[in-house]
Amino acid sequence: MADAGKRKPRLIRLVRRPGADGVGVFAITVKKTMQFYVFKEVPCEIGGRGFVVHRLGLGEVYDVRIGDPMNCSCECLGFLAHGRCKHVQGLAALIGHGLL
Repeated sequence: MADAGKRKPRLIRLVRRPGADGVGVFAITVKKTMQFYVFKEVPCEIGGRGFVVHRLGLGEVYDVRIGDPMNCSCECLGFLAHGRCKHVQGLAALIGHGLL
C-alpha cells in the first residue's frame, strides 16, 4: 500500500493562452496520465478570480475561484472532500507564474 501522506507529483502546462474569446487550455499530468482542460475567466462578485473549467472528454464542468490561499474553491469532488484540488492548485500556479 502506498504511503497515504505522499501526494502524486503534478505538472501543469499552459497549452493555449486565452485568446480574443477568452478561452484557453491547460494540461495537468499526474504520473503518465495527461488531462486537458478548457477554461475561461468569468467575473467573480465575491472576490478573487473566477474560472469555468471543462475537462475535455468527460463533460465535467467546474466553477473555480482563486483568491488568497484561504479563499479558493472548486466544485469538484476532490475539493469538496479535501479542501484542495488540482484545478485550484494548477490555476493558482499559472497565475503565480504570471501566465494568466
